[in-house]
Amino acid sequence: MRQAIGRYLKDFIAVLILAVIGLATLFVILSQQSSALPSWFPILGEDRFELKAQFQTAQAVTPGQGQSVNMAGVKVGDITGVELEDGVALVTMQVDNEYSDLIHPDASFLLRPRTGLQDMTVELDPGSEGESVPEGTTIPLASTKPNVNVDQILASLDGDTQAYLRLLLAGGAEGLSDGGDRELAAVLRRIEPTTRDLAKINGAIAKRRDNLRRVITNFGKISERLAANDVRVAQFVDAQNSVLGAFADQEQNLRATLRGLPGALSETRRALDAGEQLSNELEPALRRLLPAAQALDPALQALQPFFVNTTPPIRDQIRPFTGEVKDVVKDVKKASEPLASSAKGLKGTFTELTSVLNGLAYDPPGAQEGYLFYLSWLNHNANSVLLNEDSAGPVVRSIAMYSCFISQLADNALQSRPGLATQRILTRLPVSTEIC
Repeated sequence: MRQAIGRYLKDFIAVLILAVIGLATLFVILSQQSSALPSWFPILGEDRFELKAQFQTAQAVTPGQGQSVNMAGVKVGDITGVELEDGVALVTMQVDNEYSDLIHPDASFLLRPRTGLQDMTVELDPGSEGESVPEGTTIPLASTKPNVNVDQILASLDGDTQAYLRLLLAGGAEGLSDGGDRELAAVLRRIEPTTRDLAKINGAIAKRRDNLRRVITNFGKISERLAANDVRVAQFVDAQNSVLGAFADQEQNLRATLRGLPGALSETRRALDAGEQLSNELEPALRRLLPAAQALDPALQALQPFFVNTTPPIRDQIRPFTGEVKDVVKDVKKASEPLASSAKGLKGTFTELTSVLNGLAYDPPGAQEGYLFYLSWLNHNANSVLLNEDSAGPVVRSIAMYSCFISQLADNALQSRPGLATQRILTRLPVSTEIC
């Protein structure tokens, strides 16, 4: 052996050098591969966490091609094997040890393509319940989902549905062209209020579930009562039969009514056509009103608590009060009509009175004073007239003009009425001989 090596030493050294170069090239090539090498492989081998998962189908899954296992978009391992076991695909994965503690028994796996070339990856949802799974655990089929191709979805449809789908796609492409996308966007913006109102309707329907349950219970009780009163039900059916017979007797009238129905439908059609023209005319105006309506929405929502708070006073106080005063208002209305006539008559009276008062209050220019100027003099003179009093009360002041002629008349009166002489003496009136 030594002699052979010594004889072919140069060739032997060349073979060794080629072997070393080949091994180095092999290590370089393997180090650049995306697939992980087992732990027993020298230098490049890695000790990783093995995990298996059952899939309904493992189409396009090819171990050793760098197909990765991702968790939240981060690569955590590679697909290392695929085999068939009991009619399902068993996919073996190698996960980096640093991520093994994150995987729980409720974890789920999803096969999905990374590009359109069907280079598959496994999306791993680690779960959150329980402790981390041990190495070698097999995730059951219930926690995995395979990749679904569009061809499989289309293949599940029948011929008519596929034809309708093609027509739908063609019509959608035609509708979205020439500004149709803007109209679609406008429609989608208008869907938001509709969905909000539908949510309110669904909430109200959900609240009426108890009412519906009571209705169904009451219908059951009604059915039981009907079953207990079958004789009366039969009488009701006989009565309905009589009613239908009466309708049959009016067959000629019903035919006449039906003959007039086409004319009514024609009139209705013309009315609908006119309504369509009106709606076409109103459409631009309504479109311009949309911004105003959208701006009004916050104000209406702000007013909603006000209306909610004012509903009890209106319902419990104002409405009963109006019911109580309704009769009084009716009586006042009857009395107001004569009062209105009287007021019209009084208007003229007060107009004339206003003219009189204006004349009394008028202050003419110059030295001459108005009537109100002498009102204070009248008040002063009235107080002066009633200033003196005696036992009988206030004594009215006055000036008596007693002349000779009046005294002679008094003398003549005393001759026919001697009793007046005493009054003349008491009043101390002078006699005719004293002043004549």
